[in-house]
Amino acid sequence: MEGVCRAPGEVLMEDYLAPRGISMYRLAKAIGRPQSAVSGIVHGRRAVTPEMSCLLSAALGTEPDYWAELEVAYQVERYGPRLASEVKALV
Repeated sequence: MEGVCRAPGEVLMEDYLAPRGISMYRLAKAIGRPQSAVSGIVHGRRAVTPEMSCLLSAALGTEPDYWAELEVAYQVERYGPRLASEVKALV
């Protein structure tokens, strides 16, 4: 099922910022973080941390779990199969 999860930054930009005409700069100012932090998420260079999940939820009217679960699902899909193939099973 590879490719099912969208990157959190893609969701942030396509589902929240662009449709509402909110710039990355404006979001960064609203949450009190540098624009590079928001840009890093949008461009896939940074993960959504628990702290950022709380900040995004407060600014965008979502639940913090939404962003955290989106990040975890994306990372598991992205890294899980490769990492699993590198590990020797113990059971």
